[in-house]
Amino acid sequence: MTKSELKILLINYNSEDAQIFQSALSGWERTSIKLEVAETPSHGMDCIQKGNPDLILLDLSKSVIHGLEVLKVLRAWSLTMPIIAVIGCDDEEIGISAVKEGAQDYLINNNIDRDSLKRSIRYALDRCQIAEELRVANEKIMQQQKFVTEQERLKSLLEQSGITAHELNQPLTVLLGSICLMKMDRDNPEKVSRYVEKIEEAGKRISATVKKIQAIRYDKDQYYLGGASFGKPDQDMPHAKIETPDDNFKNLNDLFKIVQSRFNRTAA
Repeated sequence: MTKSELKILLINYNSEDAQIFQSALSGWERTSIKLEVAETPSHGMDCIQKGNPDLILLDLSKSVIHGLEVLKVLRAWSLTMPIIAVIGCDDEEIGISAVKEGAQDYLINNNIDRDSLKRSIRYALDRCQIAEELRVANEKIMQQQKFVTEQERLKSLLEQSGITAHELNQPLTVLLGSICLMKMDRDNPEKVSRYVEKIEEAGKRISATVKKIQAIRYDKDQYYLGGASFGKPDQDMPHAKIETPDDNFKNLNDLFKIVQSRFNRTAA
């Protein structure tokens, strides 16, 4: 990653330290270095508020525990700002801890030279840029996954509603048709009795279908990237299926034959 101007904030440093870093960073090809010094963490936070630097060099050699706490605060403040921790001699465990807390890299105070400093800065900048690109890509994936999740949810609902409509339609047709014929043959007790039986059978079929619908459980979630999920019907539970008993077909067939016979007599 190459920038024409690089703003670096030094935290827990003084003006003399800044001169050392300025000298080490001089002559950077095609890049102008601008250093800002903050002698305390609170001063550093003020500098960040006034204008975000491109990179932070945080000195942990003076106070390790306090420095790590400052690192946590800085990382919570900005997830994308590159931070390099500078540690004292023989404190590589502290450097590893600093990386775990969000620093992109660490340098040993007494071993800093022009090459190592530039290499560490480039690495930190590149690592942050990659992390930001991954974050943006992940957000796009999450948005696409959310769309897919909603499509799956809608598909599941449509499938269930289609099955339910099919299961209820046939017994309802038998029921309503039988009621209609019963009104027409109200003076014929034998036919009325047969129609009542068909109405009772259709009612039982409708009741059984409703119970199946009520028994469907949506506690088996389909999970997607980022925690998105939607409830899918528990396949182990009884649920409406597209199947119609032979009795229903027979009842419908009988009903249509009766209606056709009545129509023919009326037409004649």
